[in-house]
Amino acid sequence: MTKANGKRGRPRKYREFDELYDSCPLEMRRPLYCKRIGVRRGKRGDTIWIKVQLPDGGTWKGRTYLPGLAAEIKLGRKSSVTWEEAVSQLNSLQDRADNNMPLEDDPIPLFKDWAVDWLKRKQATAKRPDTIKVHLDVHLVPTFGATRIDRIKPSDIERWVAKSIERELSPSYVKRMVNTLKSILYDALREGHLTENPATKISPITGLQARQRFLDPAEIVLLLIEAEKVEPWLSDIIIFALHSGMRRGELQSMQWNNIGTLPDGGKVVLLESTKSGKPRSIICTKSMIEVLDRQVDRRVVGDDRVFPISKMTWRRRWEKARKNANLDDIDFHDLRRTNATQAAASGVDLRTLAARIGHTDLAMLEKHYAMVVGSAQHEAAGKIQDTFDRLTSNVVPMKPGS
Repeated sequence: MTKANGKRGRPRKYREFDELYDSCPLEMRRPLYCKRIGVRRGKRGDTIWIKVQLPDGGTWKGRTYLPGLAAEIKLGRKSSVTWEEAVSQLNSLQDRADNNMPLEDDPIPLFKDWAVDWLKRKQATAKRPDTIKVHLDVHLVPTFGATRIDRIKPSDIERWVAKSIERELSPSYVKRMVNTLKSILYDALREGHLTENPATKISPITGLQARQRFLDPAEIVLLLIEAEKVEPWLSDIIIFALHSGMRRGELQSMQWNNIGTLPDGGKVVLLESTKSGKPRSIICTKSMIEVLDRQVDRRVVGDDRVFPISKMTWRRRWEKARKNANLDDIDFHDLRRTNATQAAASGVDLRTLAARIGHTDLAMLEKHYAMVVGSAQHEAAGKIQDTFDRLTSNVVPMKPGS
C-alpha cells in the first residue's frame, strides 16, 4: 500500500485511497475510508481497515450490529496487508453479509463459556475442583463472563484485583483466584484463541506476608472446652487437627479405609488425595488413636467418613466454638500451623515435619510455619504428643471475655 506516484500499473481507482493516506494526520481516533477500505495512522504504526455493510445485521468479534449498520474490521498493520488482500477480504465478507451468513466461522468465545468448558475438562484432574468452582461462580464469571477472552486486558485484571482487596478479600486468596484465571487463559492461548496470556502481565499482588497466627496453651485449652460444650465430636476434630497437622479438607474427606494398623499396634493415617497431589502417611499420636476409638461409636450407616459431618454443620459449629472462646481472629488452618510450630519447637526436624504435614518445599514450610530444627515419624509422633500434654497440663483457661 505504498503511494501510487510513479508506480506503473497502479489502477486508477486506487488513486483516491493513496491521496487519502497522504492526507491523514499522524494520529487518528478512527480510520478514514475510500471505497470502504480505510487507514488509521498512529504512534504504534498504521493499520488497514475495511467497512462491511450488514443489511440484515450481524456479529463480529462478539459485537452485535443492527440491520443496516456497517462493521468496521481491522485487518492488520499496513506493512503486512496488500491492497489486493484488503479488497479480497472486503469482497468475501460483504458476500457473506449480503447472503445473511455469519461473518466468522469460529467466533472467539466469551469468558464464561470458555471457563465452564475448561472446568468440565479439568474436573477429574484438578486438585481442588470445588474451590475452583467457587472462584468462577462467585468472582471470575460475574466480572469477566460477558467479555470475549481475547478482550481481557492486564489492566482489567488489575482493576478487579484492586476491587477484590478493597472488599477485604485477603491478598493470598485473590492471588489464588488470579492463578485460576491464569490457567483458564493459558488454556485459551494453547488452543489458539490468544496470542499472549494477560494474567501473566499484571503487577505483583502486594500484602502476601505469610500468616503466623498459632494458638498458645491457654487458647488451646479454652477452645477445646468451648468446642466440647458445642459438640463433643468438634473437640475431637480439633484434637485430631492439632496432633496431625491435617488440612480441613483432608479431615472432612478422611474415611475409615484411610486408617491403617502398624505392626506394633499403632495407627497410621494413609492419605492418597492431598493438596500437593502426593500421598502421605501420618503416624497417629496417642490422642489421635483415642479420638478414632470414640469415632467408632459415632459411625453413621452408609457413610464411611471418620467424621461424618456435613461441611455446613462443621463450619457453623466451629464458628460458634471459636466465638464462645473469644478467639474470633483464628481460623481452622491455624490449628495446622500450631501443630507445625510446636512440633518444630519440640525438636522434630524440618524434613520429617514437611513429610508429615504434606509440604513438598522446605522453604515454603519455613515461610508459613514459624520454626526450625532433627528423626523419624515415630519419634515425631511421640514428641508431638509430649508437647501437647505439657502445653495443656496445669493450664487454667480464662473465661471468655475476661
